[in-house]
Amino acid sequence: MEILTNLFGFLLVGVFFLFSYVGLHMVFEKDAKKTIPLIWEKGGILHKFLKPKEYEVFDKSKMKYRDGDNT
Repeated sequence: MEILTNLFGFLLVGVFFLFSYVGLHMVFEKDAKKTIPLIWEKGGILHKFLKPKEYEVFDKSKMKYRDGDNT
């Protein structure tokens, strides 16, 4: 039971931290009068460190078709 109490407490603190971060972020955006990316958005700190793979748009015209393809 004590483990569940601790997990619930950590989860609650995490949610409060997230709300505080987003609220503070909104205040800084309002003061700067421009958009500032959140940590997980493109251009944010996490996005710069993790460098997720960007996928290119599928172009059907580049495909080579053979006889028998039903497209």
